[in-house]
Amino acid sequence: MQQGFGAGWRQVGATFCLMAAGSMISSAYGVVAVPLAHEFNPTRMVLMLTITMVTLVSGLSAPLLGTLMDRFSLRLMMICGAVLLGAGFVAVSFATSFTQVLVIYGVLMAPANIVIGPMGGAVLLSRWFVKRRGAALGIAISGVAMGTFIYPPIIQALLDNFEWRTAFRLLALVVMVLTVPAAALVIDHPRNRGLHPDGALSDPVEAQEELAAPRISAGSILSDPTFWLAACVFAIVLSGMIGMVTNLVPLARDQGVGAKSAALLISFYAAGGFSAKMTFAAIADRMNLRHLMFLSLGGFAAGMACLIRPETGYWLMAVGATTIGFFGGFMVPLQGFLVPRIFGQRVVGRVSGLLNMFVLSALLATPPLFGRIFDMTGSYAVIFTIFTALAIAALALVPYIRMQPAITASRNAPLPAE
Repeated sequence: MQQGFGAGWRQVGATFCLMAAGSMISSAYGVVAVPLAHEFNPTRMVLMLTITMVTLVSGLSAPLLGTLMDRFSLRLMMICGAVLLGAGFVAVSFATSFTQVLVIYGVLMAPANIVIGPMGGAVLLSRWFVKRRGAALGIAISGVAMGTFIYPPIIQALLDNFEWRTAFRLLALVVMVLTVPAAALVIDHPRNRGLHPDGALSDPVEAQEELAAPRISAGSILSDPTFWLAACVFAIVLSGMIGMVTNLVPLARDQGVGAKSAALLISFYAAGGFSAKMTFAAIADRMNLRHLMFLSLGGFAAGMACLIRPETGYWLMAVGATTIGFFGGFMVPLQGFLVPRIFGQRVVGRVSGLLNMFVLSALLATPPLFGRIFDMTGSYAVIFTIFTALAIAALALVPYIRMQPAITASRNAPLPAE
C-alpha cells in the first residue's frame, strides 16, 4: 500500500513540474515579447497574436489530443510535449520574421500547452486517485501559479546576461532539464505497476464504476445535456476571469491609479488563484461537489460585482480581483475532478478535449469583447454586470449536472411503480 501511495504522489510531483513549465507559454510571454518587439518591430496587436495563436490551435487540437491520451501512452505524449516546449524556444531563436514566430507558437507551443498542461495532468491523475483526487489535482495545478512566479525572472535573468537568441537557447536547455526527467517519471496507469488508485489494496468502488462506464463516442458526449451544462458553467467563469485580468490594469488606470498600483492588482488576482488551488486540495475530497460549484459561482459573481463601480476606490478593485482569482480559481481543478465522475475514467481525455475546445473558444472571444463593450459605452460596468448576471444564472444549472456516469445513474434510478 505504501508503495502505491508513494507512486501516486510522485505522479503529482511530476505533473506539478510539467504544469509549471507549460504555464510560461502564456504567463512569461510579456518577458519574451520584449526582444521580439525590438528585433521584428511588429505592431502591439500583432505582437500579442502569439497568445491568440496558442489559444486557437489549443482549442482546435484539444479533442484529438484528448482522444490520443485515452488510447496511447500518456508518458510518451508528455515527453514529446516537454521536448516540443524546449524545441519551440530553440526555433524562436532562429526566427527571421515575426510570421515565423507565430507559426512556431502554433505548431510547437500549442500542443505542449495541452499535453503538459492541466488537461494532460487531469487525465493522468484521474487514473491514480479517486478518494484523494481533489487533493492531487489541487496540488498539481498549483504548479501553474508556481511557474508564473519562477519562470519570468529566470527568462529575464538570461536576457540580461546574454544576447536574446542565445538566451532563448539556454532557456530551452533549462526547460528540457526540468521537464523531460519529470515526464519520464510518469506512469500511465497504476495497473502498469500492479497498483491501485490511492495506493489501496484493490480498486475503490468509485474507480470500478468509472472504469465500468463504456467508452463513448464524441457524438454521444455532445448529445449529453450534462456536457453542455458543465461546459456553460466552466466557460462563464473561466472566460470571465481571462477577460477581467486582461483588462484589469486599463480599468485601474482609467480611475487614475498609478502604474505600479495597477500592476499590483494582477498580483492580488494571482495570489487568490494560488490560494484557491491549495484550498481545493484541502476541501474537495470532503465537500459536496455541487456545493463547491455553488460556492465558486457565487464568489465569482461577488467579485465581478465589486468591479462594476471601480470609481468607489482602489481597495474595492483589489477585493474584486482577489475574490475572482480565489473563487473562480476553483473551476480549473473542478473540471479535472468532475469529468471522470460524470463520464467515466476511460474517456477523460476525449471529454476534456471537447470541453476545452468549447471553453477555449469562449476564452478567445472574451478579452476583445470586454474591449469592444468599453469602446461602445466608455465603461466596463456593462460587461461586469453581464458576467455577474451570467454567474448568478448559472447557479440554476448546477442541480441539473449529473455527478456520476450515465450507466451508474440509470442503474441507481428508482424502479417505476408497478
